[in-house]
Amino acid sequence: MRNNIFILVFLSILALTSCEEVIEIDTKEQEPAVVIEAAITDRTERQTIYLSQTVPFNQSFQTVPIRNATVRVTETGGPTLTFTEDQPGVYRSIIFKGGYGKTYNLSVTVNGKTYTATSKMPNKVTLDSLSVSEVTFFGETRKYVKVHYQDPAQEVNAYNYVISINSKKINNFYVDSDRFNNGNYIENTIFTDDPEIVSGDEIMIDFQNITPEIYRYFFAITQIGGNGGPPVSPANPDTNLSNGALGYFSTHTSDKIVFRVR
Repeated sequence: MRNNIFILVFLSILALTSCEEVIEIDTKEQEPAVVIEAAITDRTERQTIYLSQTVPFNQSFQTVPIRNATVRVTETGGPTLTFTEDQPGVYRSIIFKGGYGKTYNLSVTVNGKTYTATSKMPNKVTLDSLSVSEVTFFGETRKYVKVHYQDPAQEVNAYNYVISINSKKINNFYVDSDRFNNGNYIENTIFTDDPEIVSGDEIMIDFQNITPEIYRYFFAITQIGGNGGPPVSPANPDTNLSNGALGYFSTHTSDKIVFRVR
């Protein structure tokens, strides 16, 4: 995910330079931006938050880790988690499990400036199974992973599929919603590009039930970054973070299944 946030910032600036034949932009004036990638999940583990900052556009475009930030997450009516810096830009909590229907409030303070966000964890939806779908495009047949699950009819749901092939995570967003198939049994083929899936590969899917605002954010990234179609907007997508921060605060469920391709 962090690679996609980086690409998003770059493409947003690049898109602004390509609207007309000649545009003068003083890239030296681009202000550094705080990037927050925060999530609370329903897994019993140390929750992790990544903090970084963009560097001026006239330098090699990249992000650098943010050190010595104050990071807290408070459960409404529950405990407050203080995150400690485990390594540069990586902040972790004590072992904690997020609760379904619980609301969480994020607070990140960097150099005296505080960024906040609020998110409510949805109910858990689990995978039934994984299978392999063989699809032929232009005479070439490739293998793709297919997920199988029941979408709950009584609520609005959105999903993020995090895919790892042979323990290597694919840094793309594969998101879906039940807008047109609410309450249906879902059999969804996930079209990955690289690496190609072959017999013997070990596939792991982290099936996440995400909030609607995080779905919209991830979907916008796929549009801007080309992971789900051509760029459609030169602007950063709306975030649930305050004070001009880039990134997101997600509270989502997680259901992981490992599958070996035959």
